[in-house]
Amino acid sequence: MEFIDTVANSSIRLMVPLLLAMLGELISERSGIMNVGLEGMMAAGAFAGFMASILGFGLPAAIVIAMIVGLLSAGLMALGTVWMRGNSILVGFALFILLPGLANFILVQEHASKATPALANINVPYLSSIPVIGSALFSQNIFYYLAVLLTVLVWIMFSRTRTGLIISAVGHDPAKAETKGISPRWVQTCALLACGAFAGLGGASLSLGAVGSFTPNIIGGRGFIVIAIVILGRWTVLGAAAGAFLMGLLEALKLNLPQVSSIPIHLLGAVPWAVVIAMLIVSARMRSSAPRTLIA
Repeated sequence: MEFIDTVANSSIRLMVPLLLAMLGELISERSGIMNVGLEGMMAAGAFAGFMASILGFGLPAAIVIAMIVGLLSAGLMALGTVWMRGNSILVGFALFILLPGLANFILVQEHASKATPALANINVPYLSSIPVIGSALFSQNIFYYLAVLLTVLVWIMFSRTRTGLIISAVGHDPAKAETKGISPRWVQTCALLACGAFAGLGGASLSLGAVGSFTPNIIGGRGFIVIAIVILGRWTVLGAAAGAFLMGLLEALKLNLPQVSSIPIHLLGAVPWAVVIAMLIVSARMRSSAPRTLIA
């Protein structure tokens, strides 16, 4: 039972950065742009939030700063891809290399050994005492509750609001959307900026919430996992959220199984990527629901 409780708690904690970044990537891809630079934006947000915290800013300010840095990073992606019509893969990879490298350089120069204060868990009365799932779902730090709230809001946006319809319309047929008085460039720019803000928040949830520090390669490929999650979720909020939980569960098993099993840790490390590849192969055989003008 203790092992199950530990895995459940770890799964939720590790799911949160993926879930937050997934919401942003979903918005971007529904508008027609695959943000390959997501990993770099998450690293930028993680570093900005970490720096704001150790420099004495409070948690709310650190979160806002992380989101602003992620948004500014996405602005570079929007400038290169949407307005200058550059290749989205090349622009994205440039940010993927530049942003983590810059953060690591500054880290080594100044603050390599510092850590942020641990975040207290917020317990929901009565619900947090439910066996097994209580502590996992109702006793987490502020980033978890933000992720749940934002997931609901993004789901409502796409299923109930005109804004969601406009984003989807641009992703499927920008020329037709333009005849209705919609500017595809501005819609895609705003979608990318939202993606950057979500990525920055996801990075901050990792450095401030899950880890409590910033280290080189802290994102560890999560940006590419998030892109795969959006595809596996068929570009829906609920499907992608389920994918984020699955990857969080696999990551938690990788960390905790060696304590009760003799399975080699290197083999466990490959499991999440193997699952992603397998599910992408299966997904490719299904009828595609991708935005028709998705830039990749």
